[in-house]
Amino acid sequence: MKSLLKLRRHSAKASRPHLLPLMIPALLLAPVAAAEENDSVKLDTVQISGQEEKLTEISTEKLLKIPGSGNDPLRAIESLPGVTFAGGRTSAPAVRGSSPDDNAYIIDFIPVGYIFHTDSSSILSDNVVEDFTLETAAFPAQYNNATGAVIDATSRSPYYDRSQFIIDASLLKAGIFIEQPISENQSFYVAARQSLFQYYIENFLDDEDFEFTTVPEYYDYQGKYEYRISATETLSFQAIGSRDKAGLLFAEDSDFVLQDPGLSGGLDFEAFFNSQGLVWEKLYNSGMTHKIGLSQMEQKFSFNVGRDNRIDVKVNDYNLRSQFSYPLNYQHELRWGLEFTESQISYKGRFEAPPCDEFTPDCRIVDGTEVLEGDGKPTIYHYDAHLADAWDITPDWTLTPGIALSYDDYTEQYFTEPRLQSRWQFSTDWWFTSAYGQHHILPDNLGEYVVPFGNRDLKQPTATHYELGLENQLDNDMLWKVEVYYKDLENIIVSRPGQENYASLTDAEYNDLPLYTNDADGKAWGMEFFLNKNLTERWYGWVSVAYSRTFRTNNLTDDDFSYNYDQPVIINSVANYQLNKDWQIGFKWRYQSGQLITPLEDAIQDADDPALYNPIYGSVNSERLPAYHKLDVRADRTYRFSGWEMDFYAEILNLYGRDNVTGYEYKGADYSEKEEVTDLPTIISFGIKAKL
Repeated sequence: MKSLLKLRRHSAKASRPHLLPLMIPALLLAPVAAAEENDSVKLDTVQISGQEEKLTEISTEKLLKIPGSGNDPLRAIESLPGVTFAGGRTSAPAVRGSSPDDNAYIIDFIPVGYIFHTDSSSILSDNVVEDFTLETAAFPAQYNNATGAVIDATSRSPYYDRSQFIIDASLLKAGIFIEQPISENQSFYVAARQSLFQYYIENFLDDEDFEFTTVPEYYDYQGKYEYRISATETLSFQAIGSRDKAGLLFAEDSDFVLQDPGLSGGLDFEAFFNSQGLVWEKLYNSGMTHKIGLSQMEQKFSFNVGRDNRIDVKVNDYNLRSQFSYPLNYQHELRWGLEFTESQISYKGRFEAPPCDEFTPDCRIVDGTEVLEGDGKPTIYHYDAHLADAWDITPDWTLTPGIALSYDDYTEQYFTEPRLQSRWQFSTDWWFTSAYGQHHILPDNLGEYVVPFGNRDLKQPTATHYELGLENQLDNDMLWKVEVYYKDLENIIVSRPGQENYASLTDAEYNDLPLYTNDADGKAWGMEFFLNKNLTERWYGWVSVAYSRTFRTNNLTDDDFSYNYDQPVIINSVANYQLNKDWQIGFKWRYQSGQLITPLEDAIQDADDPALYNPIYGSVNSERLPAYHKLDVRADRTYRFSGWEMDFYAEILNLYGRDNVTGYEYKGADYSEKEEVTDLPTIISFGIKAKL
């Protein structure tokens, strides 16, 4: 079911609206018209049983004003229940106990390589984002290749009645935006942005342990050209791309190199993608709609660590997808789609390092027992299809059964996955929702699957989701909702345990064991509460509270432990007040349970190398850091001039200066000193946007 991000219109017994286009990078796409019965909660307007009852409207414009977001609407995801960006190996969000690597990302029917930069800001321009939806569990049949969550973003159509030129800048990034109608039925826009912190970040660092060989930086761009063939038919060309890179060189006497000599030589990475596509949308007189997309995407990832460990991967994806909907009669709307993807992959690398996963506390390069070197050019074909029926059983009950079908010729696995969503209005202003779904994912980290770096016989991880919800609209300006969920996760990929777990094996026998296997499983469950209220004409705000637990089991070591992203309590409170037509102020307070870590218990001198100490860790994720909480505030001011206007905003992040501990750092080769690593202190940030 969908998250409480936007409340879309729902009419249980009105003529069925057509569906707005959705899109997802590895599968069939979503509808072309206005909204679905079992919609996610988009903070907008809700229409129930033909009655239009106003709820708090949290539009994209309001989402841009959330303190701490830096005018990035996708950062609003962090203020929803059950979502965290803390910890882990990636800047993407972890949702309801799943890994960030288990998510799928959609932008306008066009595949994207990734949707968040390394600093967790999104790649989307705030000038074009129309809305976005967070599917947190048991998502409908049109979504595929994801076991965690789906983030579905939609950019608006270009304006046909005016042109725009916008310049915006903050301490973190700067960008330009150009929009221009060509004729009465043709228009386009182009947006481009670049990070700025690379120009001054070294001034804030006083660390003799390392220096930047490539200062962290990123850029992104997005463009759309739209041709309105008729009032019911459009053709658009879309392009989007992004690049992130950084590099470090460690001093030879630094703690990093003393503890892991394999880091000598430093590390660097670069990731980028470029995607282009044509999308054709049409509404027929019969009520049928279709959306057909043809796209190509080029991705590249390169990573170097130490002097001899490197990997270069390039992927070219060619994708053809379609999405149809047809109202069979007053009660049934049929939805179906097909998708075909050809992935041409080229990889080359050399590694003298142990296999490692997100559960392994000791991933030092120096622990490598064999040299892995190889290359390859596999081509993978993906075939996906889905079918669903939005069925109005009664004026108050909508049931949407569906099925998703998938096959790829690399793992040679077939998936037939049932999906079911239900929404029942059992009393005035009361709804009961439920959902069920089976899901799978072929991870982006194909290195776990290809030889010699991984295991060619790996299967795809799977998940089964269950969800129940209760929703109540108290009055015209207040809604609350409670959801409970359970996820059963299977075939999770884990790395080969250390050689100390195989005392009876010789080095050669140990090295012959598979580097990765599907020998882990897990579960996640939780309860989430969301309250959304428009306090007055000038006030808006919401509160979300989540309690959850998530666990993993490594069947190779018989270890049961809490997952890295297990944060039982997460609380968000957001409020904004419009002082007058020019001034707006707001705050956001977030509390979450401390991050889990695996404690270091000792360090033992290596028998073969007296200068090296081997860390001895306790049970996986058996220690929890102190609770994390902070208050962010923001003020916006609009200046109006003759023919143009300028928006100015200022943010104070972590207003009361909380020292949030995010981990521990150990000093010396023998790990003898322990220091806390804390999150950002109180920071003042500001930005401007000039609309010409």
